[in-house]
Amino acid sequence: MTPSAKIDAGDLGGPHSAQRSHRRRRRAFERYLQGHPSEPGAGLYGSPHRRHRREADTGIGIGIGKTVVGILKNGGADTNALAVRESTGLRYCLGIIVLPLFFYITGCADSVPHTTAPSGKPMQRITVLTYNTLHGLETSGWTVKPGESKEVHDARLDLQFEQLSQVQPDLILLQEVNPLPAIAERYIAALETFGLHYSEVHQVDACGVRVAPGVAIVPHLNNGLAVLVKAPLRLRKITGLKLSGGFGRCEDFIGLQTGELRYALIAEVENPNTGRKLLAVSLHLHSGIERDAFFIQKIAEAQEQGKVRQEDVEDLVSVLQEGQERRINEVRVLVRKLVNLQADGTYLGAIIGGDLNFEPDSPEYHELEQAGYRDTYTIASHSSDVHSYDPQRNALAGQGEPEVPSSLRQAVRHLPESQQQQIFEAYRKGLSQPRRIDFLFLMMKPSDDPKGCLRQELFGEPSAVQAQPGSDHYGVLVTYVADLSMC
Repeated sequence: MTPSAKIDAGDLGGPHSAQRSHRRRRRAFERYLQGHPSEPGAGLYGSPHRRHRREADTGIGIGIGKTVVGILKNGGADTNALAVRESTGLRYCLGIIVLPLFFYITGCADSVPHTTAPSGKPMQRITVLTYNTLHGLETSGWTVKPGESKEVHDARLDLQFEQLSQVQPDLILLQEVNPLPAIAERYIAALETFGLHYSEVHQVDACGVRVAPGVAIVPHLNNGLAVLVKAPLRLRKITGLKLSGGFGRCEDFIGLQTGELRYALIAEVENPNTGRKLLAVSLHLHSGIERDAFFIQKIAEAQEQGKVRQEDVEDLVSVLQEGQERRINEVRVLVRKLVNLQADGTYLGAIIGGDLNFEPDSPEYHELEQAGYRDTYTIASHSSDVHSYDPQRNALAGQGEPEVPSSLRQAVRHLPESQQQQIFEAYRKGLSQPRRIDFLFLMMKPSDDPKGCLRQELFGEPSAVQAQPGSDHYGVLVTYVADLSMC
């Protein structure tokens, strides 16, 4: 992407909260929590219309190592059979599972050199969060402009910092962190004020044209991915893997983007207590036309019922399938890389988290399953779905009427006007429904029945004291507890 609209340097915030007026930020934060706009007559983004961020996004294996049983034995933990239970609306799972990531993290440390011998004792509790933080930009074709005022942007970030300080995840996988590296560093500094010590690595995936620090067509478009770990875990960036997008590449201070680029940020997390390592991946796959698998299924049902003719919808189905095929290829590029990284047995396994822009049972979902990855939602015991993107409950996700993508309009232009409008209305209705598009996937295999429990819940949901969300997505938070009696 080579955006033509410039973003003012003050529109998206500075590198550290101390550089801004605390009093002004606090007032904006209070107004945000109360649901008030930053300016009279302005919407939550500073305009009454929706940003339409998801169509024109700015981003705009399988060799597993040791099983969890081995890790548990090294830590002296029991390995009795698991049992399933539920508690107070959280999601628990006690199964025959391998959770190399969790027990790997339970012994990891930050980037400070470790000078003492590993104790061999893993952590008894580990939390992992994936969260699309919302870049705050409005994209349309080749242009990028602020989708919210600086005050609203800062207020959202302050809310995210506060929510993170309450949960204190051991591993955090972030998407739509903008601009990098300033905002990633700001997360670290903000969490430090709560007495929490994190380290981070990041990868830019949307940069426009950037020729030097501070010299760019859109100065504050430097959107991307980040991985954070809490001490004592250690963190090292392995690579920013380009998954799709052809020519061009984005880095912190230089980049050339001629089209949508997609990356996976692959990091190494080490437990200094056990010396064991795992791979952590933050990922944001291609968007395309939203809910393509859902609409392809609806079209197939309409054909079976004789409501539409195949020749009338061939172009539409072809356009919908393009997004699917691109994401499938992105998944395959990532899986091949993870297979190579795990070939020598250095890593216990891998965890993949992010805004994947597909839903359960889609072809992309099954591609990851066939590669040996398990959706944590299926590992845990659930009584209902966990909708990470919910326009009915999340004010940011539900703001304004969804815009019909130009590619969809083009695909049905040959149909009668009345039929086009029916398709557009069905599209808008489909987008208004809650769905699960943010995931955590684990590389795992059957083991000797380790003991423990897994629970999954949403992060950043509205509450009685703070109705406004920090992002248009809710995060997915997974907690593993080794001691069954504490579940």
